[in-house]
Amino acid sequence: MKRIVVFIFLFFTNLCVCFAQTKIFYSDGPKNVKKIALTFDDGPSKATKKILAILKKKGIRATFFLVGIRVEANPDIVKAIVSAGHEVANHTYQHINFYSYNVENKTDKVERELLQGKNAIRKITNVETFLVRFPYGYSKSDAVEVARRYGCHVINWSFGCDWKKITVEEMHNKYRKAVRNGAIFLMHDLNESSKVLLFLSDFIDELKKSGYEIVTVSELLKLSHL
Repeated sequence: MKRIVVFIFLFFTNLCVCFAQTKIFYSDGPKNVKKIALTFDDGPSKATKKILAILKKKGIRATFFLVGIRVEANPDIVKAIVSAGHEVANHTYQHINFYSYNVENKTDKVERELLQGKNAIRKITNVETFLVRFPYGYSKSDAVEVARRYGCHVINWSFGCDWKKITVEEMHNKYRKAVRNGAIFLMHDLNESSKVLLFLSDFIDELKKSGYEIVTVSELLKLSHL
């Protein structure tokens, strides 16, 4: 009887380890540590340098999910992101909304978008990205399996609202209320008039005052290339 109990214990232990090793989709981090990650989508853009200036002043690192065609158009800005010590990640090549992309070769297109995005970033920075965020948070099985095939983790977010038609104050309050251990915050790196630029500095100060350590996504989730 004792042998059976031990066997069952070992079986489920190995099963849990197996699932832990194969998990590649994340929308937040561990709840037992006071760490959060700030992420910026859709860049690089005219706003990137201002975001970098704020992050430098506050002494923190963030993760930038970059769009391939914008990487190719703004190589110097991409290099500046990497030189400043931030993490670069893949936001695909053309920023296609795969939720509404209904064609027979959809999976092939998902694969090409991931690879072209990776290649664009690698060509400029020599960084082999292993984090991908598909546009609009697309995370269906086809995207997850394509990501797995190329050694990538799919990263969504626990909160974001900077694209909504609300005031800066309302937006700030919503981000503030969403603060918790392991949070992955989504913001956008789009233009110089972005509301993000108007609240980011104060938000970082609040996070630090509350005892949170602000880290990159890979640091938060302890991830590397699959």
